Amino acid sequence: MLKDTWRIWDNDLKYGDLLFRRATGEAEEMESSKSLCEALKPIYRPGMKVLDVGCGAGHYLLSLRKRLDPKISYTGLDATAYYVSLAQKAFPGVGFVQGDILKLPFWDGAFDLVICNNVILHLPPPPTKAFSELIRVSKKHTVIRTMFGVRNYIIREVGIAEELPGLPENEADLIGPDGEPAMFNYFNLYSERYVRSVVARLSPESRVRIESDTRFQSFDNRKEGGVSGTVVINGQQIAGNVIVDSRFIFIAK
Repeated sequence: MLKDTWRIWDNDLKYGDLLFRRATGEAEEMESSKSLCEALKPIYRPGMKVLDVGCGAGHYLLSLRKRLDPKISYTGLDATAYYVSLAQKAFPGVGFVQGDILKLPFWDGAFDLVICNNVILHLPPPPTKAFSELIRVSKKHTVIRTMFGVRNYIIREVGIAEELPGLPENEADLIGPDGEPAMFNYFNLYSERYVRSVVARLSPESRVRIESDTRFQSFDNRKEGGVSGTVVINGQQIAGNVIVDSRFIFIAK
């Protein structure tokens, strides 16, 4: 049985607070948020109903209003109750709900456009059910940003006590005798071939386009993100020891 030790966000309140500062404009806007808006411009039309899965504290909405449409019809969903409460505080009156990407609480085709930024890589493999749900609730467009690899890599980043309350302070206790981490964060990479195969099985009639996210050449959030924060070196994104090849997956029915 899959343990919930991968769900680090319920323990990571500091990260939620950072997302809230971004949502209110107190902290710097995320580069991936800016890039998302650029990626959406060719397909977005005013009046579209948009669902943001993995909305955090609402930081994507700030960028979407600023760079895409100030009157965007938006619903945000996140699995972490604390993040949702922060989003509701940042944007009163906007529909933010707590929910599970693996069982979205919406009917089929409820939204014209479904976006999911930087979530798939952090979910237990395989990502098939998450893709299925995102496609199911979309009437037309699904846009997913995640990390790619030349092959499929299932990576688990072990949590540390300085970042996550409740973890053993002794480093030797972070990984149990059975090889299982006390708590960890998935950091999975999937190959383009694999992603296309998954989507083709789930939605054979859909058109799929995959685009590398190379819109920002200078970025460094290691001060906020710690040793595993992201930095751009010579045009290449690095997160800790992982080379980050982020791409957008455009799925159109």
